[in-house]
Amino acid sequence: MKFDDPQMFHLLWLAPATALLFWYAGRRRRAMLARFVAAGLLPRLSDPVLPGGRVLRGLLLLGALLLLVVALSRPQYGKESVILKREGRDIVFLLDTSLSMLADDVQPDRLSRARFEISSLLSRLRGDRVGLVPFAGDAFILCPLTTDYSAVRLFLDGVDTDVISEAGTNISRALEAGGEAFDTKEREYRVMILITDGEELEGNALELAGELRQRGIRLYAIGVGTPDGVPIPIRDERGNVSDYKRDERGEVVMTRLAEPLLAELARAGGGQYYRASRGAIELERVFEDINRLEKRQLESREFSLYKDRYQWFLGFAILLMMLELLVVESLHTGRGDESIAGEGS
Repeated sequence: MKFDDPQMFHLLWLAPATALLFWYAGRRRRAMLARFVAAGLLPRLSDPVLPGGRVLRGLLLLGALLLLVVALSRPQYGKESVILKREGRDIVFLLDTSLSMLADDVQPDRLSRARFEISSLLSRLRGDRVGLVPFAGDAFILCPLTTDYSAVRLFLDGVDTDVISEAGTNISRALEAGGEAFDTKEREYRVMILITDGEELEGNALELAGELRQRGIRLYAIGVGTPDGVPIPIRDERGNVSDYKRDERGEVVMTRLAEPLLAELARAGGGQYYRASRGAIELERVFEDINRLEKRQLESREFSLYKDRYQWFLGFAILLMMLELLVVESLHTGRGDESIAGEGS
């Protein structure tokens, strides 16, 4: 037999403490009776129907307490073999961190909303490995593929527009870095999710998307922003807008969603293009598409699980408490009371 939570045995100190409390209560009871009852009447008032009844009740309660402590420690006996299979896919997020992602046409801004939606999607994944690649004018693997979603969230919370110093929106470099994050031995079950406004494109992104598709990597693109364009705010230390990004001539720069190119990019990568609404980044629809893809079995392990036996100890504890209620200590009514009353008169 083993105990799954042996720290509960620290509660055993309650047994001597309870026994001491019973002893003190008995002494206190006898002292109070002696103060208000004549010495000749005291034995008849406290004369037990069941000799040792009070002691028996105390022992039953102490036994129930000990059994409850053992039940809390979760005793386990007997084993059963369980085979656990982990299935999933490899998913790499390519997150645009260029200055244009600070635009607030998607609340609170494009980048913050994208981080929030990715974090929400992580809570729905089961067994999938996830990686994170931030990009601007350059890109790098910030978080390698892992099933530790809490670690991915930590990396995600630290992503801002300062994580990459080189300006621009180099999607080609992002695709290259994302491709490097996957296991080269696999050719299936791999998904890449690109979240960007698609502005200031550099490199040969369409050609790379086609190459990734041939390698078995499916590309989904999510466009963040509006085609009409909005200015890029510059905020002070308090988060208030102090100005807007301006070009060399001093004119306010407007950032627009490059939707046609992103849609073509997704088609070349064998995936789908989604345009983010003002209230969501459409990762819900991407999740539904990904969930329909076939999963691969990542690993299979055999575990030996012990069977819980706390129910027996809990049941006996309840039985002892019920028995304690049935034990009668003394009789204070009937003929005994009449004779006491007669003697008192």
